[in-house]
Amino acid sequence: MAVILEEAMRGWMADHQGLREQIAERGVDRFFSVLVPAQPPTPAQLERALASARDEVFAALSADAVLDGLPNPPTGGGAREALRSSWLSLNPAWSVPAPPLGRGLSVPRLAVAAAVGSLLGMMLLGGLLNLTLGLRGVGMLIGAPGGAAAAMYSVGKLAESKALRFTLKSLMGVAWTADLLGATALGFGAIWGRLVGFGLLRRVLVYVGVVSLLAFTRGSTQYDVQAYRTTVRDLIRQAVDCSALLLCSLSAGRVEAPATAALDTSLARAIQELHRCDAAGLPTAAESVLLEARRMGLDGVSVPPHFVLASQAVRPRLRWSPELAQHYRPFGLIEDGDTVIVEDEPVIVNGNVLEKGLVRKQRS
Repeated sequence: MAVILEEAMRGWMADHQGLREQIAERGVDRFFSVLVPAQPPTPAQLERALASARDEVFAALSADAVLDGLPNPPTGGGAREALRSSWLSLNPAWSVPAPPLGRGLSVPRLAVAAAVGSLLGMMLLGGLLNLTLGLRGVGMLIGAPGGAAAAMYSVGKLAESKALRFTLKSLMGVAWTADLLGATALGFGAIWGRLVGFGLLRRVLVYVGVVSLLAFTRGSTQYDVQAYRTTVRDLIRQAVDCSALLLCSLSAGRVEAPATAALDTSLARAIQELHRCDAAGLPTAAESVLLEARRMGLDGVSVPPHFVLASQAVRPRLRWSPELAQHYRPFGLIEDGDTVIVEDEPVIVNGNVLEKGLVRKQRS
């Protein structure tokens, strides 16, 4: 029997390989839709993107059409929900590494450098060949790509070489200090005369050009989006395969719907009255159901319900501790002392916890 089930699972995985690929791509698209394009993601953004991609994948894998196509599909809505619940609780946590970051020039700056280098290449090489051989057109044709390549290579080297940038800054600092001291000693009249003669003015323009070049080639934090997308795609594809195999394995174990508990007569009557009442009588009928629940020992329904309050109540905040784990299950990684928000209250009857509530970590 085990061999038959194993063969059936292999066949199902092979037949649905295309579906898993599509689900993985949907998860990748959902992951990057949360991030800001062309900007390195923060840890909080990565966490939100991973949770969003995980929800997308889980919703697609647990769709009714997928569950009905399993080798041993669940029969009935109760068995289907039981299978989903078991599968979600056993799925391992997802993790995606942060992208490797580095300093480099942005695409617009590289484009500007290529354009300026192309113009300079055409002017220099075109003028040189025109003076020597009379071939201005050939010089411009060769000088355009050559100048663009040389400019991009130069600004790239200047952006990544700390020694070269330090040398330029040091030389410019020494030259600027010498000119400043000399100009101060000569006086304002001599400075004006040297500016008229273009001697000092040319050096000032050179200083401005070097400063502008250093500022232009100052790199910013960059990361390879396509390479990171490939990494994320591989990790999500592996997670989808593991989740699909786990789902197939659980379905082979014949997850049955839990047995229906006997419904109290008075509670059943109150539920029927709630179903039959009109809109104006909803608060009264709902209060009758709550009274029956309190009579049966259900905790947490003694306070006035939210629908009779003047304003919607704020979800309670708690400080997470090992004692709270007896009544709540955490969503995500929660450590001792973290502030958590109560998403669902636990179901407690006569002091017995029938179902734990749900809490999530409060993000500052």
